[in-house]
Amino acid sequence: MKEKVTIKKGSVQETLMLPLYGRYKANQRYPELFRDTTAKKIIDRIDYDIEQADMGKIPQIVYGMRQDIVERTAKRFLASHPDAIVISIGCGLDTIFDHIDTGTCRFVNIDFPEVIEFRTTLFEPRNREINIGLDANNHAWMDMIGYNPGDDVFVMSCGVLFYFQREDVRNLIDAIGHRFPGAAMCFDYENAKMLARSNRSVRKTGNKGAYMPFSMEDGEKEIKAFSDTVESVSVLRELPPEYSCIPGLYRWFFNRCLRTGSMTFAEVKFKGGDQ
Repeated sequence: MKEKVTIKKGSVQETLMLPLYGRYKANQRYPELFRDTTAKKIIDRIDYDIEQADMGKIPQIVYGMRQDIVERTAKRFLASHPDAIVISIGCGLDTIFDHIDTGTCRFVNIDFPEVIEFRTTLFEPRNREINIGLDANNHAWMDMIGYNPGDDVFVMSCGVLFYFQREDVRNLIDAIGHRFPGAAMCFDYENAKMLARSNRSVRKTGNKGAYMPFSMEDGEKEIKAFSDTVESVSVLRELPPEYSCIPGLYRWFFNRCLRTGSMTFAEVKFKGGDQ
């Protein structure tokens, strides 16, 4: 058995435990919906009292839902582009590759160097997977993924763009559209009112360095204005039918969030190179 990995209190590595634990608990509660069984295997490799991160049932579903909705969108793209390059921006300890691998797609994990270093101690090296330790706002990563003109590209990000400045999000989307014609992208976002609540919750934990500045009120309109390379934007307004397994009160809450845009997901399609 491999030696357990130790993390320090207050470290960057510790911040990665919340989404990991949330996905694990979501899988425990609703295994027919949230299929992230790898999260438990990773938790077992880490010397850390994960139970101290008890966050309540709604946040657990949020963490599970973030990965699940992005996975569903990626699977739809890969169904017609099985050899695509799939890029996870701010990958943390996500396990998405395990659930969407077509057997021929390539996967790219992008996060800060210390996060990638920690990730590589927990995940076995795999063919067709690249780890890049860079700030995603350093667009040099676009030259490091092995892209060739004509390659299909899907970009995804779960719970990460909240921490970007608005101009950084605009620049990222514009750069993706210009560099990878015909690409698609999926990410989650909140409106200003919900983001303010999220920031208050973070401050209560004592984490003063995790302020989230990016929000949108009208994702379809605002994303289209970010770049002339954007062909279309669709915003999730209702939970998939498979979410009928979660309690009705929770479904009502999340559907209300989606309909009002207080917390939702955007799917972006970029123009092809001949347009």
